Amino acid sequence: MRVINGIAVRDTLEELVDLKSTALVVIDMQNDFCHVDGHFAKYGKDLSSIEAIIPGVVRFVSRAQSLGVRTFFARQTTLPNGRSDSPAWLRFKCRDGKSPDYTLRGSWGWRLVDGLTVGPNDWEIEKFRPDVFVGTPIDGLLRANGVETVVMLGTTTEGCVESSVRGASYHDYYVVVVRDLIASPNRVQHEGAMRLFDARYPLATANEILAVWEKSGVTKRSNRAAE
Repeated sequence: MRVINGIAVRDTLEELVDLKSTALVVIDMQNDFCHVDGHFAKYGKDLSSIEAIIPGVVRFVSRAQSLGVRTFFARQTTLPNGRSDSPAWLRFKCRDGKSPDYTLRGSWGWRLVDGLTVGPNDWEIEKFRPDVFVGTPIDGLLRANGVETVVMLGTTTEGCVESSVRGASYHDYYVVVVRDLIASPNRVQHEGAMRLFDARYPLATANEILAVWEKSGVTKRSNRAAE
């Protein structure tokens, strides 16, 4: 811990991602954004970098769930008949030529990619804007469950991931970005967002974070056995 103005501040990775006070937030790993038959691909976006992280995301999330990490699945959501779209939001959604009817609630495109499963102890968060903290109950749920740090991964880097990372930080959470499990169809924008993350927030690889969690899980099991 560092002490700043007399206040203890988490500093090392081990302190930041302590199992007792950490949640994993999975951002928008949905078919419309990640699958070759989804909305992004339909409008010509290059999904190669997103497809490349899917196996790693599935492994990381599955292991986190098995270790008891509080896991939140955020899904971008559009209500039928434009009931969640203001004029300004419609303009934003269509800025790059795609139609606004992606991730329609309940549709195949809205669903999580194959391999990601919401467990009985997990949370699902529907969001209508990029930042998972805008208009959702996630802040209250995190605080009710004693969370101080959020670990974030998903897509897209410069869009919903960056917005949610900023949102978490501005709601007074420590934020750790999973360096190798975020992606974007736009390489230039991805690299720009990564530079921003590197300047402002802790980054760690999936393996580095899992190593801390695995060690904590072993310690917990050892303590129980000694009781």
